[in-house]
This record gives sequence, structure tokens and C-alpha cells, in this order.
Amino acid sequence: MRRKKDILVLFVMITMLAAKTQLVQPGTNLNASFAIIIDQKSYNKVENAVLAYRDAVEKDGLSSYILIVDNVSPDEIRREIIQLKSNDAGLEGVVFIGDIPIPMIRDAQHLASAFKMDQVRFKFSRSSIPSDRFYDDFNLDFKFLEQDTSNTLLYYYSLTAASAQTVHSDIYSGRIKPPFKGEEKYRRIQDYLMKVVARKNAKERLDNMLRFNGHGYNSESLTAWENESIALREQFPNLYEPGGKIKSLYHEMSPELKSIIINNLQDENLDLALFHAHGGVETQYLLGYPPAANVSQNIDAVKMFLRSKIRTAKRRKRDVEEAKAYYMEQYGVPESWFEGAFDDSVIVADSIYSANLDMDISDVSKFRTGAELIIFDECFNGSFHQDRYIAGEYVFGDGDVIAGVANSVNVKQDIWTDEGLGLLNYNVRLGQWHREDGYLENHIIGDPTFRFHNPDEKDWSLLLQKNKDNLRFWKKTLKSEDVALRSLSVRKIVDLESKDAVPELVNIYNSDNSFIVRLSALKGLAEFRTPEFEKILFNSVDDPYELIRRFSVQWMGVVGREDYLPVLVQKVVHDPSDRVNYLAKGALEKIAPEKVYPLFEKEIQQLPESTANNEFLEWMKNSYERSTDRLRKEIIPELSTDTLALKKRIGAVRTLRNYQFQEALPVLISLVSDKNEATELRVVGLEALGWYAFSYNREKIVAACDQLLNRTETPPDVKDEALKTRKRIIAGYTDPVNP
Repeated sequence: MRRKKDILVLFVMITMLAAKTQLVQPGTNLNASFAIIIDQKSYNKVENAVLAYRDAVEKDGLSSYILIVDNVSPDEIRREIIQLKSNDAGLEGVVFIGDIPIPMIRDAQHLASAFKMDQVRFKFSRSSIPSDRFYDDFNLDFKFLEQDTSNTLLYYYSLTAASAQTVHSDIYSGRIKPPFKGEEKYRRIQDYLMKVVARKNAKERLDNMLRFNGHGYNSESLTAWENESIALREQFPNLYEPGGKIKSLYHEMSPELKSIIINNLQDENLDLALFHAHGGVETQYLLGYPPAANVSQNIDAVKMFLRSKIRTAKRRKRDVEEAKAYYMEQYGVPESWFEGAFDDSVIVADSIYSANLDMDISDVSKFRTGAELIIFDECFNGSFHQDRYIAGEYVFGDGDVIAGVANSVNVKQDIWTDEGLGLLNYNVRLGQWHREDGYLENHIIGDPTFRFHNPDEKDWSLLLQKNKDNLRFWKKTLKSEDVALRSLSVRKIVDLESKDAVPELVNIYNSDNSFIVRLSALKGLAEFRTPEFEKILFNSVDDPYELIRRFSVQWMGVVGREDYLPVLVQKVVHDPSDRVNYLAKGALEKIAPEKVYPLFEKEIQQLPESTANNEFLEWMKNSYERSTDRLRKEIIPELSTDTLALKKRIGAVRTLRNYQFQEALPVLISLVSDKNEATELRVVGLEALGWYAFSYNREKIVAACDQLLNRTETPPDVKDEALKTRKRIIAGYTDPVNP
């Protein structure tokens, strides 16, 4: 009886599990396929729209499954996707519609571009990364931790040591999740899907683009802005020919620029909008305070600044009078300049003034956006785990937006945002382009099968599918006159030939006249981290393309060779890009800050007497002395002493995740190897070592990890992190242009 009862229970459990998912087979049998994954309630509400969307996707060349899920975990959905891919090798992507569980990833900050938050200090909901790489990269391995109790869509997972430590998505994915609740949510899904259906039937081409750079972005370097214009012309030559249109806006062009941006976004002929700016969950930070034209305007600006500061003090429950006294002494201003700070009329006026500098989620609902695609190179705009998020307001609003590419957490400025973007001119699906983006935080909000249609070009969406492993095809395409295709070929050759491609990559960098192609070749060399890569940086640091110079000085800093020091000093003094200056200065600090001053002195002395800036030299001297003192008198002693509190030492270790000081490396290796040190400190130290993946001393890290893994007395947590770090060092960065 007992055995029969057990069999019955097992049968019921299997039946219940099976009932959680329902797979509707495609209506067509094509070479490539796609899966629509939707929760049961949403499907019941918008079934007709889902079927219409399915039919439109199939008409556009993708056989489409519909997977209906009910009360399932991310693990169950992931297994269904992997099984679907196993049964149908042509599956190239999925879309999640409605209330599909959201994986919140922990212990994987090295797979994000910038996100580094203390997972112990901050609660799970803040210190985890919402990421659908959980679903689309099958080589990543996760351990389930818990489900959020207040938002049951959120499931927390830890990246395991057994996992791959870089992102290489097997398929692409997208999210159709309107930032609304109740019946309004389902109405928005319904309207959105029908909008997509209509758009697929229209088959429009990409011939109208808007680009904007906000305040504080890339050190407000006009050289960076100018060079991106040239790079975009390489990828979208048709926009610069009769019949094409591209408008580039810069935050300092006009005090009325917010209105100008909105007017341009409402252009019904606009196809693509590219935003480079700072951002929040519900805000795009577009403009800074305009420069004052006279003394009165300067005084007014200072008064507004002071009023905001004492309001902040009051909000944080600090003594307002003390705050006022501090700023009066700090800036030498009279008390009268604080007047009106808490008057309702002044607060409203200041708020209105500030609101006119940014794009708030409430602003977006007041106009119709004409662009089909928006790329949000901004922090937090794609936080789809929140109730409201601004990318969702654009995509699921009343305008023409079909998709947005946005970040669920913060994002680094110095990344190659528009890499491969020119492929959208070649009938490539958005998901096919986006699949190459390896960051945890970056997502397609909306339909990932969206594409522009260019009748003058071949259907590269099919060619990508058919020739993904055809080296001969990509070698031939490398001779194309089209920059976007040559750049794509370089990436494919890197994937297929691995290190055997190094000599060809060196030749491509030294001979190709395209900014984009040269950067693709350099990125490939960076992926392999060979001696040829370290050598070519001496040339690439002077490349005409500002972005190549920017990446090159960063690479020099993390490789850490001292023969890079004179070159970096020249970049700080002479490079026309503010962003290159800034990053070169940081690179010098990582290599050997105490050896920098004589090089600066020599460089300054070579300038004509009328332009030699002794104040600049003195500033540099003080700056690098501070850096040396910080390293030798604070960070390294805190790493090696056992008299400080554990929390303080952990803080010093975590500093090295952002600042990979070469001098600190042997001290850090010694710390993690010391069996007498606290396990928690050793684990944090090993994690920090994983950020030294470009260091010319990285083999010492691998050796230290091997020793820890081979010692029987090594604590399990230390072994776990040692394995993860070893893999990170050997594999390198997911995106080598973001060291």
C-alpha cells in the first residue's frame, strides 16, 4: 500500500508540474524560430493580441512557439527554454510577456559594467541585479537563495563557482512588461502587441536618427562627442546622404534644450533615438545648470545651490543653522543668500526650474514619441523590476516606440554603446544585435524581433543564422566595403579562430581606415591578452579615434607595465579629449603613482616657457603624492595589519575592485593565502583579485588560486571563491573594452 501511495503522490506531482506550462506549437515550419513566454492570466486577458503578434512574427520569418506558464519559478522556465532549444536548434530568441518571474542575480558583479554594491550591508532588493541573462545564457549556473516576500516576482540567485564567469548568451531575449498595475497593465499589453503587429506590416527603413549627449557624460568632452559623430557616419552612411537625416544635440546648445528634445522626439518620421546621459529609474538627467552670462546670474545660481543644500540638511534631520554656518564660512557668502529656502513659493519656483532640466516619467506620458527604437545609455532607466520605470513609459505609451534598450542598474560611461549598431541597416533583428551585449544589466524592453527593413540590402538576419560557424564566409565578408559588415566579420573571426586570429587582427588594426573596424580588431586582441596586444597599445593610444585612445589608456592602467608611464603622462598633458586625460591620470595611479612626478616635470619643461604651466605641475605633484600616501599609508597597511577591525580591512580590499593598484597585488595574494586570516576577508580578497584579469602578473593569481584549491585545510567558502577567481582570470572580462 505504501508503495502504491508513493507512486500516486509522484503521479499527482508530475501532473501538477505539467499543468504549470502549456506549449502551443508554431503555425509555420521555418529555419529559425522564436518563443513567446507569457503568464496564464495575461494570456487569458490578451489572447487575441498574442496570437496576432505570433502570426506577425511568423510572417516576418520566425516560427513562433507560445509557452503559457502559471505559478512557476525562473528555474522551471529556464529548463523549458533550454529544452526547447535542444529540440529546435533554430530557436534564436524569446520574449517574456506580463508577470514572468524576474531573476535577481548576486555574487556576479564582475558580469556588470559598473555595479559594485556591498551585498552584506544592503538588502537583497538593492544589492542584486535584475537580469534575464539567467534565461538566455545557458552556461551560467545559479544557486537559488529565496523569493522576495513583498514582490513575489523577484527570485534571488547566486552565481556559482561552477558557472562560466563571462556572459555569452545562447539566445536573445526581451521583456514586455508595462509599468502599470491592474486592468491598465493588460490594456497596455494588448495595445502594445497590436502596435507591433501594425509596425511589422509597415516594414520601414532606418533613415532618421536623433542623438543626444547630456551634462556630465564622458567628462563633457567635445572631442568624444565629435568622434562619435564620425563613427556613426561610418555605420550609417545613408543618414548623411540625400533622403537621410541625423540630428546631434549637445546639452549646452540651448537653455531650452528639453523642449527641443521633446519636439524632435515627436517627429513621426524619427526612427532611432540614442541618449547618452545620466539616469534614474524614473528620470533622464538631460541638462545641467546653464552657464551664467553676468554677475547677477552667477549670484542667483549660487543662491539656488545654497537653498538646495540647507533643504537637504533639513530632510536628513541635520541642524540647519550649522549647515548654513558651514556654507557661509566655506564660500564667504552672506546669510541673506539663504533667504526663502523654506518659503513655499521659492521651493516651487526652484523645483520648476530644476524639473525643466530633466525628463521625468510624467513628462513622457504627455507626448507621443515617433522613434521606433530608443537606446538609453543611462543608469537605471530599464529597471523593469520596479513598479514604474521610464523606458517602459516610452515603450508602452501611446507613441510609436516598439523597443528600448536600457539598463536595470547603473552602467559605466566608458563602454562601446553603439558597437555593431550599423547592422540595423541590414535587416538584422534587434535581438540578434543585442545578443552580443554581455552585460547583466542591459535589456531589450519590448519586441526583440523588431527590425528595420532595407530593401537595398540582403537579409542579414538569415545570413547570420546560416553562417554563424562558416569561417570562409566571414573571411570573404571581411573584404566588404561596408564598415558594419567588416566589423561584424572581425568579431566572427575572433570567435571562430581564437588566438590564431592574432596576426590578422594586428594587420587589420594597422591597415584599416575605419574607426569601427580598427576598434573591433583591438577589442579582439584585448580578449586574448597576448604580448601583441600589450605592444600595440603603444600605437593605439595615439589613434585618431578618441574612443580607441580612451580604451587604450584604460588597458595600459590595468596591464600595469611601467614602460607605459611616459606614454600616459603625454596623454594627460597633450590629448585633446578631457575623458582621455581623466582616464590616463587614473591609469598612472594604478601602475606607480610615486614614479609619475619626474615624468610630468620633464614633459612640462619641454613646453615653451609661455605655455609651461607650473601650477598644473604642482597640482599633479600633490595629486600623485596623495595617491601614493593613500596606497602606502592606508590601503596596503589596512590589508596587511591584523589590529584593525575586520569591517575596515574588508573596505580596503573592496577598494581594489575599482582601483587595481599593481603594488597592492602581492599583498592581496599574501592575504588570501594566509590560513590565519578571517575566512570572510579571504573571500572578499579573492573576489577583488578577479578584477586583475589584465595584469601582466595575473599568472601569480592563478598560481595562488591553485594552491588554495589543492590544500585540504582551505575553508570551503575560500575554495569556492578561489575557483571562481581562477576562472575569471583565465577567461578574462566578458567585454574586454570595460576593464
